[in-house]
Amino acid sequence: MQVFDDVAASNVVPDMIVISGDLIHGGKASDYRHFESLVEQQQERFGVSIQVVLGNHDRTQAFYEGYLEEKPQPRYYYTISDGGWDFYFLDTKCGDLEPGYLDTQQLNWLDHNLNQSSKPAVIFMHHPMLGAPLENMKYSILQNSDALHQVLDGKNVKAIFSGHVHFPNLFLQNGILNVTADSTAYHINCANPKQHLISEGTSYNIINLSEESISVEQRPLLLGNTIIKTFNIPRTDFVDPSIINKEMRQVLQ
Repeated sequence: MQVFDDVAASNVVPDMIVISGDLIHGGKASDYRHFESLVEQQQERFGVSIQVVLGNHDRTQAFYEGYLEEKPQPRYYYTISDGGWDFYFLDTKCGDLEPGYLDTQQLNWLDHNLNQSSKPAVIFMHHPMLGAPLENMKYSILQNSDALHQVLDGKNVKAIFSGHVHFPNLFLQNGILNVTADSTAYHINCANPKQHLISEGTSYNIINLSEESISVEQRPLLLGNTIIKTFNIPRTDFVDPSIINKEMRQVLQ
């Protein structure tokens, strides 16, 4: 609620609010029903839609049953058009593993939809693609960035917005702006590739879209200096593909 209160106290008048995953930490359907009621309150408060994507801490079946009140599906992804833009909300969950992955069906869906529209497009997803700031997080981010790059090649995609890694970064790749938001939960310092440091942190991004430009403002509400936890990382490279393939087969069953 701290982020929503800060938006309300500022001069920002949002046209859309996006929560980029990790809605609940391993929750049950009842937890997602409660979360949905909180989202509905904020939608009424601001008079705009709040879009959500799933993160690795979410549980797909519980989300469908509690948040959507629908029959569970393997993946949750969709697109909407608003104000001359197309917005894509992708599902990068790889079962219940930490790293992300985009399955072939979803990539084909994205390719088809991008080919059908001439509007500029923006993508929201939980796991970021590989870029220079994320070299120390290969084991945790999207595992098949190359496949997504192939789909986006020649398309009118302007930016990709993600989260997951708990530190802000941005990079330009193949003409597409990639922006990763910090977290509303805690901040990670991964400057040391073998030892990632956790501190308290709360932050969110304000995105402005226009025909001429895209701007992003990071609004940090809290950034503590005290290290509250340390993660030792034995291997920072991409995950063994056999692990990903096994998990994806289970998801699609």
